[in-house]
Amino acid sequence: MNDYFNKMKTINLKGKVYVFCFIRKQYYLLTQEEWVRQYIIYYIINKRGYNVKDIYVELKAYRAHMTHRMDIIVFKNKRPFIIVECKSKYVNISYTSCDQLMKYYLICKSKYIVLTNGIKTIIFGVQNKGKDIEFLKDIPHNY
Repeated sequence: MNDYFNKMKTINLKGKVYVFCFIRKQYYLLTQEEWVRQYIIYYIINKRGYNVKDIYVELKAYRAHMTHRMDIIVFKNKRPFIIVECKSKYVNISYTSCDQLMKYYLICKSKYIVLTNGIKTIIFGVQNKGKDIEFLKDIPHNY
């Protein structure tokens, strides 16, 4: 994480700290959830080898007449590959969080789903059209 702290681009405006998002190409208020989101983006790019052009942040998706915003979605071969739901470090990973992530899975049918609050991270590999789920120790490398 120290590597990330050294590379985080921030500015102070009117007593508030903003962080630059390399995906959305602008500054955002540095909330606890935004910190987790930016760290995961950094990790996916720099430690797992995914390309910036394949990553989307707060992508809107529609299901059952509702709009959902997925925190991070990584595409591979033009298909959803990883969905990440980020929470503040003060939010416990709970059934409600998992339920939200599963709704996103039903929309996108990605191969991997990740739920994190920056302290605890749960990674699932989904196969066989959602019938088989395996827990993983890390986000898979981009090969």
